[in-house]
Amino acid sequence: MKHRIQSRSLILALLVLLAVAPIVSAAPSSTTREKATLTIKGMSCDGCVATVKRMLKRTLGVIVYEVSLERGEADVTYDPGRTNPKKIAESVSETGFAAFVKESAGSGKGSSTGRTPEPSVEGGRLEPWEPVDVAFRGCSDGGCGIRGRNARAVVQPGARPGQYVYCPVSGAVFQIKDSTLQVDVHGKTLYLCCSGCARYFAENRDQILALRALSL
Repeated sequence: MKHRIQSRSLILALLVLLAVAPIVSAAPSSTTREKATLTIKGMSCDGCVATVKRMLKRTLGVIVYEVSLERGEADVTYDPGRTNPKKIAESVSETGFAAFVKESAGSGKGSSTGRTPEPSVEGGRLEPWEPVDVAFRGCSDGGCGIRGRNARAVVQPGARPGQYVYCPVSGAVFQIKDSTLQVDVHGKTLYLCCSGCARYFAENRDQILALRALSL
């Protein structure tokens, strides 16, 4: 009788194990990875790249990333169980740089889904926080100022020392000091964030004034 009870107990234990086994094997793998490429508009220097990298590092689900200033893109490896390309693009866009999922040739997936708007030039005019040339690398490695829209910033001209303004070349927000570089255009003053932007302004003055819609 005792042996029969032990046999029944063993059979019941085996049945429980068999019932649980499929549940365990169906658990999602934590090693699942997928890749996406984001197009990022507005990066103009190595400091911009560093800002994007910091945001990617803090973004939930992002595993590996590589940001290219030359291509204006970020290659991202992520955990699909924790995030998706749309959410990653939205996270990067919080830095002030417009990011959206790049179209994949031959891809059936809607890579346009979740796309955030690219910087637009309405009537030939840029927004004050957008750089005039995304390929320009003359800024001082991110030391020029903050990127993106800023409620404290005053649109030039007409600003005074102590105020925050957008650089007319890079779009970076910086505080005007007595030592800040400036240019005189028809009796009005424009302040520039660094010597690199000052040189670029001197070489492309008419184009910049047109893009900024500055009536000087």
